[in-house]
Amino acid sequence: MLKSAYDLCDMTVTVYRREEDQILRRVYDRAFFDIRKSRGTGKEGDQESTAFLLVIPGQEQAVYPQDKVLLGIGPEVGSGDWGRFIPALVPGLAVVSHVDVKYWQGKPVHTEAGGSLLRFQNLDQNR
Repeated sequence: MLKSAYDLCDMTVTVYRREEDQILRRVYDRAFFDIRKSRGTGKEGDQESTAFLLVIPGQEQAVYPQDKVLLGIGPEVGSGDWGRFIPALVPGLAVVSHVDVKYWQGKPVHTEAGGSLLRFQNLDQNR
């Protein structure tokens, strides 16, 4: 039986943030990362869309829009590698599009983030 909703936050994720010419990397070992896939057809052909929900407990905002998230302990990434560190080239990498800090009794208790990544069946479109 669950003691709290945060008992589900038993996953490890790595969050990457670009600040000026530095890539900040932070590993969170109390997170919940849920992925949902869907398929569709657009002007560019068959597409697979993957949406995600990330929850990180804590009183500080853990994630910001445009941060990148990878399930597990991800590699170090240098500023020269940032342009190639994208969902189309790094399986499982997600880019945060929206963030919502949740409060309980007037105090922040966790950060929720989400977004989607788009992968084309035609690999040339991924570059």
